[in-house]
Amino acid sequence: MINFEDTIIACSSPLGSGAISCIRVSGKDCPKIFKKITKKEIKHKKVIIAEIPLKKGIKEKCVLTSYLFPNSYTGEDTIEISCHGNPIIVELVLSFLNDLGCRYAEPGEFTMRAYLNEKISLIEAEAISDLISSESLEEIKMVNKSLKGEFQKEINKIILGLKKLRAETEGEIDFNDQETNIDLSRLKTKIKAFNSTLAEFNSKIEDAILVGEGVKTIITGPENAGKSTLMNILTKNNTSIVSEIPGTTRDLVSKSVKIQGIKFEFIDSAGFSTKQQGTLEKIGADRAKEALKEANLVIELRDPKNLEYEMSYPKELKVIKVINKSDLSKERLENQLYISAKFEENIQELEEVLISAVFFNKNKALNGFSARSRHSKLLTLSLKESLVAESMCDESSIELCAEHLKMASDLLGQIQNPYSSDDLLGEIFSSFCIGK
Repeated sequence: MINFEDTIIACSSPLGSGAISCIRVSGKDCPKIFKKITKKEIKHKKVIIAEIPLKKGIKEKCVLTSYLFPNSYTGEDTIEISCHGNPIIVELVLSFLNDLGCRYAEPGEFTMRAYLNEKISLIEAEAISDLISSESLEEIKMVNKSLKGEFQKEINKIILGLKKLRAETEGEIDFNDQETNIDLSRLKTKIKAFNSTLAEFNSKIEDAILVGEGVKTIITGPENAGKSTLMNILTKNNTSIVSEIPGTTRDLVSKSVKIQGIKFEFIDSAGFSTKQQGTLEKIGADRAKEALKEANLVIELRDPKNLEYEMSYPKELKVIKVINKSDLSKERLENQLYISAKFEENIQELEEVLISAVFFNKNKALNGFSARSRHSKLLTLSLKESLVAESMCDESSIELCAEHLKMASDLLGQIQNPYSSDDLLGEIFSSFCIGK
């Protein structure tokens, strides 16, 4: 359990040497710390140069900037200390503050305090973390839209629409006590329209997640079909070992690259074979099957010798079937994509297929806002409950309809305000930098 009464410290600059490092202090002891260092009273937006006495007779000249509650990032009294960017000096300054009673911050604790003090919403907090870790201009544009509140506005509309549905449904239950007839067909039409809106919004969220988190793509297929060669071509690197010996790849090999501005994480997996496998080959195949459960996309690679190859995949998984080694056969099956990984033929066509398999409209996805898997899971569960509520109208069970709408509402609410759970908040903020 994190104690939010503590005054916390952390270096918010990247690790390593630099001209300047910034150390953050936040909490109730900031006025006392500011006065001890500067001999002056703390004031809002006060900037002052002062020497901090460090160990072994060293004094470090620093710039201290103070922000007073509630007008700071965390909503608490805070101090930002700029010192020379030598890691030894940074550690000595942190040690000095620690000796004054400050605690080293947990990952994301500054931003968690900002959320708990209602300075930012949870959606904004997650967007801040995403902004720091963005790897492309497209991602930064999407995150900025979330920081400006576009995601917040859309989810607020969804939540408001569901609240109105619940009010109407529960109002019908009250009138039912007076033995009036309930127009369930009209109610079902409204719930159905809401479900359509919710499903469309969830689709937009899923696109945003793929842009931000990347498209996890597993290359599968029979042994020696050229999976490792294709992996190396797509990642533009000698990522996987290529050999004519079947079963060379026995573990999962992964690398992320960008295709048309979209991040793809390609995973070269062990081949699936119906033949007797050795222990290592079997372990590799088992790991590949486990990885399929987390994948967004599959490239099933066959060659002219394995056209009859069949493999079952999770029904929700998108599978692109590709025939490799097109240079070895002139025969062509209809509606099949043929490539030659060895001679890099039709690779661009394969990349186009990868993009279109994931996004109905790539440009529309790139023009959206940022989102996370957590959001999509809650939306999916909420839609499931709302669809059950819709079906309850056919069974003339308005009480059960109202109950499932309530559960859908509770799930949606957790996107912005998760039920007070230290474990959940810890999981969300654990991906943040120590000093953020």
